[in-house]
Amino acid sequence: NQTADTLRTELRRLSTEVYGIWAGGRYATHQDVAGLFFARCTDLYLKDGGVIGMVMPHSALQTGQYTKWRSGAWQASNRLRTLSVDFGFKPAWDLERLQPNTFFPVPSSVVFAKNKGLVGEASPLKGDVQRWIGQTGDANLSRVDTGITDTSVGGESPYAKHARQGAAIVPRCLFFVTETENTAVVQAGQTFTVNPRRGSQDKKPWRDLDLTAITGQTIESRHVYDVHLGETVVPYCTLQPLHAILPLKQGDAAIPRNPKGPGGIRLAGLDQRMRTRWQSVSQFWDNNKALANQLDLLGRIDYHGELSSQLRWQSNPTDRLVRLIYTSAGQPTAAIVRDNNAVIDYKLFWMTCGDLNEANYLLAIINSESLAGAVNPLTTPNWAGKIRDLQKHLWKLPIPEFDAANPLHVAISEAGETAAAGAAQQLAQLREQRDNVTVTIARREIRKWLRESEEGKTVEMVVAKLLAGA
Repeated sequence: NQTADTLRTELRRLSTEVYGIWAGGRYATHQDVAGLFFARCTDLYLKDGGVIGMVMPHSALQTGQYTKWRSGAWQASNRLRTLSVDFGFKPAWDLERLQPNTFFPVPSSVVFAKNKGLVGEASPLKGDVQRWIGQTGDANLSRVDTGITDTSVGGESPYAKHARQGAAIVPRCLFFVTETENTAVVQAGQTFTVNPRRGSQDKKPWRDLDLTAITGQTIESRHVYDVHLGETVVPYCTLQPLHAILPLKQGDAAIPRNPKGPGGIRLAGLDQRMRTRWQSVSQFWDNNKALANQLDLLGRIDYHGELSSQLRWQSNPTDRLVRLIYTSAGQPTAAIVRDNNAVIDYKLFWMTCGDLNEANYLLAIINSESLAGAVNPLTTPNWAGKIRDLQKHLWKLPIPEFDAANPLHVAISEAGETAAAGAAQQLAQLREQRDNVTVTIARREIRKWLRESEEGKTVEMVVAKLLAGA
């Protein structure tokens, strides 16, 4: 610990007093030794006009802790110039898209500079970088010129105010169902006979619960909702939604609440069969939830109004008629939801758009690898190095509101529309070729097509321009 503290102190001293590359403030905890090591090696070992190339974290290309370092004009705290470098003489290499990307502990880049000495003119690290895409050692490895997105730029995208998390429809086994055969001689009209849907992600105590009481139940169809989760979204497309039984009726704008009723519901607001089911699942919840949990079952699924906010939009979408959903973790993935009555689960975020042109604009941006490359350094990756908490960082990027009079915005929207049509065609072909197209297969194959197709390359080109501030 003493050694670590000493190194940290020296890192800050040299970065501040000698080279002036310490960002500080909200970036202080993210400051690392890489920028200082690059500057120190240049200063101590490189003659004027000499060239250096060094493997750096990918974050060196764009994040806030490297802002002063990227200027190339390094000066001591007394404002005396230490030295200058020219970052522009050779484009940096963006290695984040190389596969497998496990050689270094963090996503990487290679940055080049020429030493301009004490009096030379500095040239900052900005503009285009060369992105390497493909398998390491592959003869077909591609190198694509793409813009750097400076994520240290202050401000928030105007889209942040439109994004909302979906409803926490959990425990899933109490709500999600699969349809089963109704063996009754006379079947009631407008009903479904259902079993609880068990999933591999179910946790104790719910995964071990005896759900006989809600197995083989017949429920009025207007209580059965289509629900989109993370597992039903692939780039530009949705898969078949899951089915969940919810304590409201299709078409109703409000939940029949009663704080004193079972699970917080006014039973008279439900159909007869649904009343029985709701009483059962509420009892399961009350008997098995954590002792410290004071929420009734309705309070659990509508904790911050995540469900009721969707109902309000469904009943009155005003001038924002198109709904888009995107994932909260992993590689950013978005699709348009065509069914306004579908419910969005908490593993997704949803937002509304004024029209399809705006929706296609956002589709192209969120599904692009340029966006993933820009947002990844802002996030804390999980154990597998994948993006998590995307929703916290996505709208920190310089993503302006769609402007139909802006040629670049229109080009992005058109590219998104074309890519969406191509992705839908790819999905249809997969379904023809395979009996079971899982979300893993669909995402893998559509992303492969996007990387290789003209449609996907066009998206990357125009989105990179936007994120680079063109």
